[in-house]
Amino acid sequence: MVRALSLLAGASVAAAIVGCAASPGGGRLPETVTVPDGTRFAVETVIDGLDTVWDLIRAPDGSIWFSERAGRVSRLEPASGSRTLVGEVPGVLESGEAGLMGIALHPDFPAVPILYAVHSYDTGGGIGNRLVRMRYENGSLGPPEILLDGLAGRRNHDGSRIVFGPAGLLYMTMEDAGNRPASQDARSLSGKILRLTADGGPAPGNPFGDRIWSLGHRNPQGLFFHPEGMLYSTEHGAGDEDELNLIEPGGNYGWPALEGFCNTRGEEPWCAANDAVEPLWVWSPTVGIAGADLYAGDAVAGWEGDILAVSLRGASLYRVRLSADGRRAVSGETLLAGAFGRLRDVLVGPGGEIYLATSNRDGRGRPSRGDDRILRLTPR
Repeated sequence: MVRALSLLAGASVAAAIVGCAASPGGGRLPETVTVPDGTRFAVETVIDGLDTVWDLIRAPDGSIWFSERAGRVSRLEPASGSRTLVGEVPGVLESGEAGLMGIALHPDFPAVPILYAVHSYDTGGGIGNRLVRMRYENGSLGPPEILLDGLAGRRNHDGSRIVFGPAGLLYMTMEDAGNRPASQDARSLSGKILRLTADGGPAPGNPFGDRIWSLGHRNPQGLFFHPEGMLYSTEHGAGDEDELNLIEPGGNYGWPALEGFCNTRGEEPWCAANDAVEPLWVWSPTVGIAGADLYAGDAVAGWEGDILAVSLRGASLYRVRLSADGRRAVSGETLLAGAFGRLRDVLVGPGGEIYLATSNRDGRGRPSRGDDRILRLTPR
């Protein structure tokens, strides 16, 4: 097994913060930030007054769609900051970390005007999670159609991202919902990454003949594709190592026997016996790694093809340099440490600008007036 590199969270390098300006909501934000390679970014609040933004996605027309944990889905015009509430998903239970999470537009949107979403709900005796889809017509979402129901949930470990990949198939992260053995149980969808048809069924060619694409996950909260087709996920560790993983079909990523690299006496025999897949990168100790995206374009010299990820407890943006083939991590650094508080998601814009979603109202942050926000960092 090839051992990747790690970033000691305590040895981070923060960005330089220059100046301060009042956001529309009255919070104080830096006007510019400078990262360790010398690149300066202008900082703007695109929109504020939000509550626990969970997912940012870009639509074909350039708008940004985003979810808030209480159940709201909105469409945002990045240039003007104009927001349109397109719907509130019925039946969402917001409790602890549970609520409305990942969203995705059908790959043929707007010709096929469908939004997919994952949300928590009250089962009558606890918390469950489900995958739904809704038709977008006349500027609003219609009633949800349930595609996959009865998924395990609880007040924490509910993280689920969804993304469409090659051949129009839907990929979905499933947390362990606090049931550690379920991540290795082939009969359970918990602790897995799923590969589904657009109707929520098992995708053809899946390695086990069901919905499971990979197993041995704890709480993956980031999911995105490389233009060459590789699938990456970012995942919360239990306390020692958060992970960046390259997802392989049928791959076993080890949880709960393995956290991070196969580097302890207890882990090494298990890894050898189970052909475990080690992460490309780890953050140690854990930082609460959340959303991630691939940096495309040449707006920032040397960043093309790098991975950007954000963290909750670590309150930082991270950059991980990949090898030319995208299958190895070469180096990494911490950016913007503590500048904006807890960060839930990152989205790279078509001009190389970076959008960040704060998560200071998620019950674990210290919100300032104006939180939560969607911020835009534009390279100068």
